[in-house]
Amino acid sequence: MKFIIILLIIISQFFIHAANAQENVSQFEEPTTLLWLGTYNKFRLSEKLFWRAEFHYRRTEFDGTPFVGRMAQIYNRHALNYIVSPQFNISVGPVIRLDFTPDPDNPDLNTVVPEPRIWHEYMFVMPWPRFQMYHRIRIEHRWSKSNLKGAEWLHRTRWRYKFYMTIPINKSQLVPGAFFVNPDVEIIMHSGTPVIGDPLEDLRIYPSIGYIVNPRITYTAGLMYTTGQRRFDPSMYRQRWVLRVNAYISLDFMKKGSKLPPVRFHD
Repeated sequence: MKFIIILLIIISQFFIHAANAQENVSQFEEPTTLLWLGTYNKFRLSEKLFWRAEFHYRRTEFDGTPFVGRMAQIYNRHALNYIVSPQFNISVGPVIRLDFTPDPDNPDLNTVVPEPRIWHEYMFVMPWPRFQMYHRIRIEHRWSKSNLKGAEWLHRTRWRYKFYMTIPINKSQLVPGAFFVNPDVEIIMHSGTPVIGDPLEDLRIYPSIGYIVNPRITYTAGLMYTTGQRRFDPSMYRQRWVLRVNAYISLDFMKKGSKLPPVRFHD
């Protein structure tokens, strides 16, 4: 909990710096629409060790077509996840993200550019008799560049804090056959040499509805709103509406008869 308080203090200092650095009045761009499809897989390797394998397929509006006009990104994220206690677990691993060109007809842009990352995550679980609360801290070290041919690589660090809950709707507990609501808010800051006056990368507000099929499979769907500062003009804030559909799969690679891992409700 002390770590969370310290992180929030650091985030507040970022906001103060951004406010002092900006002379222009903040403006919001017209929102864009996107579609994100994701699978979040978790495989038990031992009593406390899991392998996380996650895949995202993302499209965005383009040329008058909302949500699915063109390819946006593909994510492939992996990690080893260690359960320290029922209330705390950590993950660490690599990511490769593929960024597709924002203008398929522009010959000066590369069709696809990779973005490698290394990430580590600290999850605090607060179980209650009827629902679950989570505090998630994720730190990502990313190397990225634009799709423009000849663009240089840039290194930045992302600082992410998420709070969310899973609350059953039609049953008294989170068990198979239960529908649940998932209020979710995340703030994403970033730092590094390229970051000048634009520390707020993204603020995500994501309410969703989920269904627990069995201890191994859960589905969620919802509409997420996000906003964040533009890199070359911190006074401009982009806006996005993102339709998200996710599947969560848990499997046990231990010997026959071992207990299956609990349903996973977070990304």
